[in-house]
Amino acid sequence: YIDDISDVVDELLDCMVNSMNNRQEVTNTSKLLHEFALESVAIMFIGRKLGTLQGAEEAQQLIKTVQRGFELSLPIIVMPEVLLKPLPIYWEFINCNATMFDLCKVNIDKAIAKDKVDNSLKGTVLKKLIDRCGEDSPVPVVMAADALAAGIDTTGNAAAFLMYHLATNPDKQEKLYKEIVDVLGKDGKLTESKLTEMRFLKACQTESLRLSSIVIATARRTQVDMVLDGYQIPAGTNVMRHATFANVDEKFFPHPEKFQPERWIRGSQEYGVKNPYANLPFGHGPRACLGQRFARLEMYVLACRMIQKFKISYDGPPIGMDQRGVGSPDRELKLKMVRR
Repeated sequence: YIDDISDVVDELLDCMVNSMNNRQEVTNTSKLLHEFALESVAIMFIGRKLGTLQGAEEAQQLIKTVQRGFELSLPIIVMPEVLLKPLPIYWEFINCNATMFDLCKVNIDKAIAKDKVDNSLKGTVLKKLIDRCGEDSPVPVVMAADALAAGIDTTGNAAAFLMYHLATNPDKQEKLYKEIVDVLGKDGKLTESKLTEMRFLKACQTESLRLSSIVIATARRTQVDMVLDGYQIPAGTNVMRHATFANVDEKFFPHPEKFQPERWIRGSQEYGVKNPYANLPFGHGPRACLGQRFARLEMYVLACRMIQKFKISYDGPPIGMDQRGVGSPDRELKLKMVRR
C-alpha cells in the first residue's frame, strides 16, 4: 500500500501548503492529519478515496462523529451501568456509534458494488476478508467499518505528535533527512525494500509514541486467579495497564523526557531497551491493536515524504496531551514548513 499512501501524502502536503498563513504556518494541521488518516485507511481497506481532503461531506461527518464518540467514551467507560443508561450522554454515544457504522457501510457497499464491475477491490483488506469469510459473512463489513472509524483520531493524533517531535528536535529531523537522502535520494520514492533499511525513521515513530501515547491504557479481564506484583487478583477482574507511567519511568528509559530515537536502534551508543513491555502503544498479544501495521505504515510514509520535501519547525508553547477519550494535542500544532 506504500504507493497508494504516498499519493495521499502528496495530496495532504498540497493542502498544507495551500492553507499556510503569511508566516508559512499551517494553522489546521490536526484537521488535515485526521483527513489524511481516513483517506489512507479507506485506500487500504476498501480500495477507494472518500474525497476527505477535498472536503467531501460524508467523510467530514464521519470524522466529526468519531471525534464526538471518543469524547463521550471516557464517562461511558468509568460510570456504573446502572447510573449510565438513564443519562442523555449514553444515548448520544449509542447514536454516535450507529451513525459511524451507517456512514462507513455506505462507502463499503459502494466499494463492493464497484468491485463486481471492475474488480477494484483486488489487493484490499476488504477483499481478503470476503475471500476468507465468504460474501454472506458479516465479518468483512464489520471489520472494514471498524477500521475506517477507528483509524481517524488514533492515527491522525499520533501523526500530529510525530510531526511535533520532529519539528521541535531539529537535530533529529536532520538526522532523519540524511537517512532519507542516503536511502532514497532527494527525490526518490519509498518502497517496501527501502523501508526495511530506514531504521532511524522507524525509531522516530516508536519514540514519538513513547513520549505521546495516544491510548493511555489497555484493559483485560482475568480468566484465572493470579498474583500481580504481590496482589491476589481473582478471575473475572478487570485489570487496567496505564501506559503513560512506564513510558516515562527513568528505570526503563534514561532521560525519559528527551526525544531520543537512538534508544531503539541496536548498535547505537544510546540503545537501551531495558524492558520490552515498558512501551506498548498498540497493546500486546492476541488482543493487540489489529490496525497497528497500517497505522505505522501511514506514519512512516508521511514522515519520510514530509522531511524529504520540507524542513519543519514549531515556535509555539509546548504541546501536551488532552486525554479526553483518545489522546490528542492540547493545542493546535501550527507547523511551519519551508521547502528544502
